[in-house]
Order: sequence, then structure tokens, then C-alpha cells
Amino acid sequence: MKVFRKILYVLAGIFVLLTIFIIVCAYNPGLTGKLQGIIYKGKTVEVSNIPDMAASGEGADPGAVSENAVAQEEYRMRSLEELGVSEDALINDLEAYYQNCHDQIVQRGAGDYAFENFIANEELVQEIYSKYSNKEYVEGYMDQALADIGAASYHMNLLVEELTDKHYRLTHQVTIN
Repeated sequence: MKVFRKILYVLAGIFVLLTIFIIVCAYNPGLTGKLQGIIYKGKTVEVSNIPDMAASGEGADPGAVSENAVAQEEYRMRSLEELGVSEDALINDLEAYYQNCHDQIVQRGAGDYAFENFIANEELVQEIYSKYSNKEYVEGYMDQALADIGAASYHMNLLVEELTDKHYRLTHQVTIN
């Protein structure tokens, strides 16, 4: 009976330590990122701030971008012209998007910065969104870009802004080490 009680105390102690560890990780994203880097061979990855782009309401196509993709009161969509971007800068396919992202990362190298892509249509935004949700973009361009600049880890936030004429601006906020 005493052995059984000791085993229960040990299990309770392990449970308490594990709970404390989880709480510390929840409130310290830096520690979580380091652990993720150790577990995933030096590549820390977090793609966040991707708005839920599925349409809401009954009978809505779950693959369609919502008319309120950026939900803000009195939000006014900007145009390419307002942003100083020509129609020639619009990206029309996934391969061109991956190449553009790769090239911008290689050009800037390691550090904290943001880069943008301007997407021509809603269907491509949905495809890109799917690739980020499934982490397929890592094979699409990120692994090669990191190898090309000799980096081991990164953190990325992806922001999506709907523009007029169903064009989109994707802003990548990256920290590459």
C-alpha cells in the first residue's frame, strides 16, 4: 500500500511540473519558439494573423473570400493606385508568388522586415491561404530561401488586405535568424 501511495505522489508531482511548464510556455512565446526550434531541427515557424477567409452565413461557399475579409468599422478598401502599385505588379499564379517571396527574402537576407505581394484574384488568395494553413509554403519557397541565405530559423506573420477590384495585398512580417 505504501508503494502505491508513493507512485501516486510521484505521478502527482510530475503532473504539477508539467502543468507549470505548460503555463510558462503559454505566457512566454520566446521559450515556446526556442523549444519549437529544437523539436523541428532549428526551424521555428509561426504563421499567424491570417483572417478566417471562409464566407459566413447559410448556403455560403466555404471556399469563398468573405466580403468582410478585414472586419473594421467604416473600412474603405484602397486601390492599387492609392498604394502606388501598377497592374503589372499583380501576381497571377502560385509559382510566381513563391518565386517573388523567395527573391524578396534572398534580397533582404536575415533580420526583421516586411515584404509585400499584390495578388490579382480571389482564387489565388484562397490557394495561397490553403498553402499557409497546411504549411505547404515551406516547401514552396521558404526552405530554399533559408538555405540560400544561410538562416536556420524564422518567424512570420501574414496579413491579408482586400483591395478594390478584388485584388489583394499580402504583407509578410518576418524575422529570420
